[in-house]
Amino acid sequence: MDVIELYIPACWFILLFVAFILQIISRYLFNNPLVWPYELAQISYVWVITLGCCYAQRTDDNIVFSIVYEMVGEKTRRVFRMLQDILIVGLLAYMIPAVLNFYKFYFTRYSAVFKMPLGFVYLGFFIFQIITICRYGRDFVCCIQEWRQKPACDREEGGEGK
Repeated sequence: MDVIELYIPACWFILLFVAFILQIISRYLFNNPLVWPYELAQISYVWVITLGCCYAQRTDDNIVFSIVYEMVGEKTRRVFRMLQDILIVGLLAYMIPAVLNFYKFYFTRYSAVFKMPLGFVYLGFFIFQIITICRYGRDFVCCIQEWRQKPACDREEGGEGK
């Protein structure tokens, strides 16, 4: 998972940064803006954001509104987590056919500069979708096991591996 959630986004971020700097240099120093760094920065940004979100899920570093969550007891929190897991997994699973149709269409279209299939540009979202479904599905199973008072599930609260 480190490769998908850390190293690939880091490589895309390096490409994004280099493309951004090249665009600035070519535009403002040489008065000759280039087209390809702009497209590379756009593609890189999509990949950095979608795969970076996977890492934020794993480390539980997402922004949350926990006022009500912190006021209730542990059993109610577990119910909230289970409802959250059902909602996220259900919506993302429901979206799979539409997302596959999107990719089916966009793999026949190509980017303007690199002539890269546009489906590849947005493929990071599908990876994010599958990882999120698996992660929240696992969390739901952990909540069920905790509900049954079987603490065999290795669920690390607020740390890596959630």
